[in-house]
Parts: sequence; structure tokens; C-alpha cells
Amino acid sequence: MSNDVTRRVMIIGLDGVTLDLIRPWAEQGILPTFKKLMQDGAWGPLRSVLPPVTAAAWSSFITGVNQGKHGIFDFTSRQDEGYEFGLVNSTLRQAPSLWQLASQAGKRVIVYNVPVTYPPERVNGLMVSGLMTPPSAKDATYPPELQQELTEAIPGLTIAGHTIFQPARQAELVREVLAIHDQNFRAARYLLHRQPWDLFVAEFQHSDTISHLMWKHMEDKGEGLPESVREVAANAIRDCYRDLDAKVGELIQEAGDGTHVMVMSDHGHGRLKYVFSMNTWLLQKGYILLKRNSRTRFKYLLYRLGFTPALGFRLLNALRVAGRMQAFGRPAKGTTKGRLKELLLSVQDIDWSRTRAYSAGYGSPIFVNLKGRQPEGNVEPGKEYDAVVDKLIADLKAAKERGSDSPLFSEFHRRDEIFSGPFIDRAPDLVVLAKNPEFHTAGWKEFDEDPWQSSLGDDKSKLRLMFQMRVPYTGNHRMDGILFFSGPGIKTKLELAGASIMDVAPTALSLLGVPVPNEMDGRVLEAAMLPELRDRLNVNFTSGKELRPDLTPVTDLSAEDEEILLTRLQNLGYIG
Repeated sequence: MSNDVTRRVMIIGLDGVTLDLIRPWAEQGILPTFKKLMQDGAWGPLRSVLPPVTAAAWSSFITGVNQGKHGIFDFTSRQDEGYEFGLVNSTLRQAPSLWQLASQAGKRVIVYNVPVTYPPERVNGLMVSGLMTPPSAKDATYPPELQQELTEAIPGLTIAGHTIFQPARQAELVREVLAIHDQNFRAARYLLHRQPWDLFVAEFQHSDTISHLMWKHMEDKGEGLPESVREVAANAIRDCYRDLDAKVGELIQEAGDGTHVMVMSDHGHGRLKYVFSMNTWLLQKGYILLKRNSRTRFKYLLYRLGFTPALGFRLLNALRVAGRMQAFGRPAKGTTKGRLKELLLSVQDIDWSRTRAYSAGYGSPIFVNLKGRQPEGNVEPGKEYDAVVDKLIADLKAAKERGSDSPLFSEFHRRDEIFSGPFIDRAPDLVVLAKNPEFHTAGWKEFDEDPWQSSLGDDKSKLRLMFQMRVPYTGNHRMDGILFFSGPGIKTKLELAGASIMDVAPTALSLLGVPVPNEMDGRVLEAAMLPELRDRLNVNFTSGKELRPDLTPVTDLSAEDEEILLTRLQNLGYIG
């Protein structure tokens, strides 16, 4: 290593990539880049946030702090004026970003496609926003003129582009997703050479999409699919990883030998078999109570007979006439789904003045209907609040996995046990984790006759599949993502343990020679460094309290853009 500390860092984010696949495929020679990274640097699992939802995880990567300090807990955020949950964007992030801190220290930065970065920040360099960018946005880059430049340089490029999954078009979906990724890679590579940089960050989303939708077909080798698509679906995830391996290798090579490189993911992935609908369970357990008027009572009678909005939506989806999806608690007026909610039991029938707890969001976070916080809150802060949370935990401990006596949940976390900071009031009051990660719990808003919903294809009866609640994805998040860390002064062939997604930002700042804010929860990954690098870094700390993201102005989200974003999130199981 030279006498000067390297001041150039490349971070490549691969959404949802897991060591469970990288390790065996690297050993088999399928992933030569990752095999080389294992030899040339430190590597291991990267612990995500709890629950491991993309929007919160990437926000913690960006800031090096927990959700209570940056304020983003999910793809949706509870609105102060009611029980609605609106889509998040970067204006809700209340802690300084890695690239803002680097920019203010005079470092040149390039940031591409990181989720929840719309609207983009004014940085000392170039920035292109990622997932949650409105499809029609003309302001997705900084500087603004970069957007037209990119779309002209990369024909067909759509900022934060995506495709919508339909079970009958697996092969077409795989081709579309890989084509979008190829465009994103070419855009990232274009920016890599666009101007000099000290910090380069690029994120690729398609690995998460493919894993959500194709995991079962990978494990079952396409069983049950038409022969024309069986091989494509069965090999989709492997081909995706192989493609990533090649493209990551190209980016690293073009960055040069003197660059510190971190390849990481926000969470892992694995098989999904069943989803547990928390709101249906809360209704059955009496935490959610319904209005006592004659209309709701009649709708409840229909519900007990099996006529639910969820059933209606399944039938409509089967007939391909389903209307638009909406956020928790908001009626889709004037649409087929909106009319179903008016006719059948839905969240519009909840009596909030008597309801004590409800769930909204990925991983079934539970919110107590707290007096003084929610508009119709009825649970008093203090002893009554604690008693409600205690009872929730006791009842959830008694919940069983489908078809067994095994406990469904293994972890129960009150908000102040896992979150800290000035925005903890945005946090759910209780977060739980399933004992078996193949059983996912979701805070979906619609009630069903049974809390359990099967993953697509896990029930062989076509009749039951039509009338049974299903989710269209067969893979789901795991707590551990990946981290591969290499460069001058980094230990080689080291299997790194205990790294958190919040450690990436302070580690990158220290390598850049930028002071690390004291407020960061993450730590510099000195265990991966040789003594001479640790000695030369001379890590400094400073206060980041007064820093706020320097954002470009944001335009209002159109109804059409909102519908597209909501549909995509629903498609991946992030909202109901």
C-alpha cells in the first residue's frame, strides 16, 4: 500500500442478493467475480434493519442511522391527520446522506438509482434517483439537464424503470427485467466515465424483483409451468446473478486498482410459502372493532359467509378487470375495487373510536390507537398503552404456524427497544418476526375469512387457487444481505461477522477522509482493515445535527404516477 490513504470509494448495491446463493454458485465457478472478491477482500453477511423492508434499509444505508433518526420506516408513512398512509420520498428523510456529507467536504460524487432518493439532492457531482421516482418525473436528476443527456445517451432508458408481473408471462417478465437492468448498467457505466469522482454509488434493483417472483420456480425447477417457459423461469435467478457478477466485475475493473470497493445488499432473500394477514387476525381477536350501524352489520354477515373484498379482488383479477389499488384506509372511489369496498366489509367499516390496534405496512408492524396521537385514539398513554402492548405480545406468542403447533412468532420488539431518535413517533409500537422466514406476516388492509394466504402455486387445486387468498410472489426478504469489501489495506480471505447496513456510510466516509457524524449508529469496519490502514485513516468525528438533505424541488405526485407506484409495491408484496 502506498504512503497515502486511498480517497476513492465505489459502492455497488444489489437489491435483495443473498449469500445463500452467492456462496455455492461462486464455489461452482458460476460467479467468478464474487469468487475473486472472496479471495481479495473481506466478506460476509450484512444485517438489515428490522423489519427488513427496502425503503427503510436503503435509508439507513444512506445515513448510517436507524429509522428513528432518519424518519423512514416503510414505503408508506402514517399521515398525522388521519389513518391514511402516504407514499414516502426523500423529503421525509431527516438525516444527512453519505453523499451530502462527502459533497460538503469537497468530494466529487456520482449517485445512481438508489431507492427513495427522489427528489434528488444537490450534490457536488451527479445524481439520478431510484425506486419511488414517479414514472413521469422530469426532475429525477441533478443537475436537471442530466436526465435528457442520459436518456439520449442510453436509448430506451427509463429512470427507475420496472415491469408489472402477471403469472402467465414469466418468460416475458424475465426478459423485460434483464433488459431494464442492462439499461441501468449502461447508464451507471456512462456516469462512471462522465466526470472525475471520489465517491461512486450505484444500485441495481432487478435482483430483488426476480427473487420475489421466481424463487419457487428455481427450487422446483419450473414444475407445473408450460414447457415453453419452464427453463427460463427455473434459471431466472441464477441467470440474474450471473449477469450481475459479470457487470459488477466490469465496474470494479474500470474503477481501477486504487479504489476501495464495497458490494452490498439491503437484505437477503428466500422462499415464501404463506402470508399471515395481521389485520384479519386483529379483527378476529377484537383489537379492531367495527361500526355498529346496520350497513356494516350486514357486510359483516356477508364476511362471515365468505364474501370479502379480498375474494372479490381475486375474482376480478381472474377476469382481468381489477381496478386500481389504494393506500391503507383510502377508498378507491369510482373504481371497481372502490365499489367492492362499499359493498363488502373493508377498513372503511372500522370504528376507530373503539379500535385499539391495527397494522399497516411490510412485516405487519402494529400501531396502537393512541389518544393524542391518532385522531380517534382511545388508548391512554402510560399504563394503559403498556397493557395493550403486553396483551398483544401475549396473544401473538400464542399464535401458531399454519397447520402446526409451532409458534408463529419468535421475536417481539417494542418501538423503544429497536428505534431511537427524534422521529420515533413515526415508528410502529410493536414489530414482530416470524420464527420460520417462509411464513411472512403482512399489515395488509383488506380482511379475509382466513388470516393465512398461500404463495402462488403452493396449492395444487385450481378451484381452491381461485377462491383462496394468494400472493403473486414466492420469494421474500431475509434479515441478512451481503457485503464484499476490497481495496488497498483491506484484509484478504476474511469472513467478516457482525456487519450492519448502517456501517457502510461511516466506513466509506472514513476512507474518503471525511469526518463521521457522532449521530451515526453505524461503526467504521476496522476489523476488515490491516493495521497500517487503520493507523493512517485517523478517523475523525463531528456533529451532523444541523445538516438536512439539500433537495431539489419536488412536484406533486399525479394520480396516474401514484397508481403505477402503488401497483408495483403491491406486486412485490410490500403493501396490500
